[in-house]
Amino acid sequence: MLLEWRDLASSECSAMAEKGVAALVIGSCEQHGLHLPLGTDVYLGEAVMRRAAERAVREVVLLPSVAYGFSAHHMDFPGSITLTQKTLAAMITEVMSGVISAGFTKAVLVVSHGGNSPAVHTAVNELGIAFPQCSVAMLRYWDFMTEFMETLRDSPLGGIGHAGEMETSMMMALYPHLVGDGWENYSLAQGNDWYHPDMFAHNRVTVYRRFRDISPYGNVGVCQDASREKGEKILSYLGEEIGKFLDGYFI
Repeated sequence: MLLEWRDLASSECSAMAEKGVAALVIGSCEQHGLHLPLGTDVYLGEAVMRRAAERAVREVVLLPSVAYGFSAHHMDFPGSITLTQKTLAAMITEVMSGVISAGFTKAVLVVSHGGNSPAVHTAVNELGIAFPQCSVAMLRYWDFMTEFMETLRDSPLGGIGHAGEMETSMMMALYPHLVGDGWENYSLAQGNDWYHPDMFAHNRVTVYRRFRDISPYGNVGVCQDASREKGEKILSYLGEEIGKFLDGYFI
């Protein structure tokens, strides 16, 4: 059951705390190639969690999203805004401290931009130390569909990542009026045996790369195989799988 934190009165918030799960989407404000909006990560993270909360039996209270993230690797492109990892981790920790003070003991931090992962992990650790009575989990929505995307994707390795086949398909399903042109010149992202920027590559190492060094357009992936129908399949699958998680993990 989906509830919006901002729509609740204080008394209603307290009533939800005992059995509800608080969910916080952590996105970004950054370039997404030539054809997708700066807020893509927030749009997608919120849509996924709304689908999951609507599927879940238990109450899921969706907090106002964090719309800025660690995006230093995108700053060569206009419109991108970045926080430091230290600031982001502190912001998440302080927001969730308020959630916990309202009585919530179950929460999920939803990473909707891969660059946020280290800072969110730090926040999970800090919250675990400060509030051992609480259960705070971090999830990256794409980790719930690794095998599913292997069967659904049409582009080869290098076709899914930042503003590629997957994100474009999801935006086509959700906000087609925000999907523009310019992707026709995109090419497959390149990697090696140890690291590849494709979202579903089985990497052995983690590296830092500026997106300008990956592509002159700021993308990772191609869009020739993106479609509204594919995006809806992705969203439906994630809603089911993450909905099961919300019901089954926080017992």
